[in-house]
Amino acid sequence: MRHTRAWRAIAPLTVLAALAAGCSSGGAARGEPGSAEPIVIGQTAGTTGFMSVFDIPVQQGMQLAVDDINARGGVLGRQLKMITTNNETDVSKIQTAAQDVLDQGAEFVVTSCDFDIGGPAARVANDAGKIALGCAGGPLYGVDGVGPMTYNFYPGSRTEGALLAEYAKEKGYSRPFVITDQGLEYSQVVGDFFEKRWTDLGGTLVGKETYQNGDESAASQIAAAQRANPDVILVASYPPGGATLLRQLRAAGLTQPLLGSAAFDGTYWTDAVPGLSDFTILSAGGLNGDDPVPARNEFFTRLQQRTGEPAASANYPLEGYSIVQAIARAVERAGSTDTAAVKAELDRFTNEDLLLGPTTFTADCHIPSGRPMLLKTYTDGTPKVIGQRTVQSLMGQAPC
Repeated sequence: MRHTRAWRAIAPLTVLAALAAGCSSGGAARGEPGSAEPIVIGQTAGTTGFMSVFDIPVQQGMQLAVDDINARGGVLGRQLKMITTNNETDVSKIQTAAQDVLDQGAEFVVTSCDFDIGGPAARVANDAGKIALGCAGGPLYGVDGVGPMTYNFYPGSRTEGALLAEYAKEKGYSRPFVITDQGLEYSQVVGDFFEKRWTDLGGTLVGKETYQNGDESAASQIAAAQRANPDVILVASYPPGGATLLRQLRAAGLTQPLLGSAAFDGTYWTDAVPGLSDFTILSAGGLNGDDPVPARNEFFTRLQQRTGEPAASANYPLEGYSIVQAIARAVERAGSTDTAAVKAELDRFTNEDLLLGPTTFTADCHIPSGRPMLLKTYTDGTPKVIGQRTVQSLMGQAPC
């Protein structure tokens, strides 16, 4: 797989007034306003396997958005219907799972939040003439890597890496050490773009090492960091292996401030690193009522009421909710579920006020790399929002 993730969603969605006219080629049974048939949104997800900690929260956010919109009359007089197939986080089953939702009548396909797992599903949807939507960190989930009918709702791992470098510079660090997980393109790009942006800001690394998610020992990486004596360490990784790495760094006496990628967002992994402090990451939303956007705080309260437990992470439920928001708004404005018409409306999104935040797409750019992200610092295992940042430069290397 190759990209990032995130969690959660918002309070009731305001649906636009139904637009008049605008027939799709599907006729009254499938595309016209007022059709009795529901608008089917298909999710192909890893509801088992390691992707389940990301894709199930996406599913929860999507379902809440579907219910909110249906309670307000649906879209173009039609109810939304969500269906999900399980790809089992198995690369040999991704395309079949994607085809399954299409066979069940999906007019839009939401894929796993990762390029390696989500990308093949997006291609199946595009080949069938359907729009694919997801939340992958890497720059290939979009126009360049999949095609012009694929939309990524996550700012991307390039944005993460550059933002973390800018934050490190702002904090006055001068001797960063980078450990980059080779398990995913997502983590590789975070580490790579931290170094690129740090160099662009006039700095140099005191050292860097690679790591493989799942390795039981990080002895060589720890020894290298100890020799380098950095003033901050970037852990460009993700759970579960990334949590093992963090625990071993602290156990080895490396007390320096730690920075991490947004894949660490949440608390579902923190039992593996008891009492973790001075660890700062990026995130899409606040989990403890500390989000600067009140609607997101309300969303997480509602999500907890529905699921019976606090959300384990912020980005993914937010992604799920916002993707459904975007589909609903684009269909309303198009007056149809016709793929070309809906694509044209998505390509007009300019700072569209989704629950995730302002989202911009163009015909050539389907990755909102300039969306602001929150900074969170963990103290005794609990994350707290400490600020918000917008990337200042991607050095001309943004995907769009």
